Amino acid sequence: MRDSDLLQEVVSLYESEPDLLALPGVVFDGVIRLVDADVVTYTEFHHQTHDFRSMMSIDEDPAQRNAGLAAFVRHRDSHPFWQGDPAFFGERALRESDFFGEDEFMSLPIAREVFLPSRARRIMSIMLQHGDYALSISAHRLVGRAAYSDCQRDLLQAYRPHLLRAYRQAQQRTIDQLGPAERLHYAFPDLTPRQVEVAAALALGLSNDRIANALGVSLDTVKAHLKAIFGKIGTDSRLAVAAIAHTVQPFSQMPPLWKLDTGAWSAPAGPQPASDGTPCLDPTQPEPALHA
Repeated sequence: MRDSDLLQEVVSLYESEPDLLALPGVVFDGVIRLVDADVVTYTEFHHQTHDFRSMMSIDEDPAQRNAGLAAFVRHRDSHPFWQGDPAFFGERALRESDFFGEDEFMSLPIAREVFLPSRARRIMSIMLQHGDYALSISAHRLVGRAAYSDCQRDLLQAYRPHLLRAYRQAQQRTIDQLGPAERLHYAFPDLTPRQVEVAAALALGLSNDRIANALGVSLDTVKAHLKAIFGKIGTDSRLAVAAIAHTVQPFSQMPPLWKLDTGAWSAPAGPQPASDGTPCLDPTQPEPALHA
């Protein structure tokens, strides 16, 4: 593959403008084309909650996945390459052939119990780290394929900073999908669900009377909620609540960004943007990890 092909993949990556739900599919297509991989895995780990998601570019039998997961957990500490430590990887793209000869790899328990049953043989991986998140992307080739060349390693390594930038942008796009209610909920977890509804309606410009009608409560109840909201947020200004609801970056209390359900806290005044749902876990991958 030529430098012009790498440039085309970089352009395609940025033009797609994915959020976190769409990003794995974009990564799968780009990496497969770039390094001529058969299968790509995408594993994302959230340090604060110890939660993770892992996906593959192809479907696999669930029973085989479960067996692979159990084996990977047993053997992942046998070498830093399997552990997916960002400090070990740094900015490099690493291949299994960088550490194991042909006969040595075929004799490894992790190879015999995790990879070879799926006919996976060649592995090349990169690690991305951003804030509380670690992302592993691994390109696999099936049994009978040649090892990844130095040129293909260099291509994936050159692609890595663009993937990191796209990952950061995807996180921000996911945040930007949050409406006022979601931002208030995550930024001020002491607010009750009803107080979130009232504050979000206020942030959308509704009067007390309209909030009361929308929620089916009395005007005095709305005023009582507003008093409690102002106390918890630390302001007595309706404009300040609106500004906070539309601009606050509510990272401190957030679950993993890929799990955000941006419709769950929608205000009664109107619909908020909704996500497509949480992608399935791929049980061939334990936390945070990495290559299976």
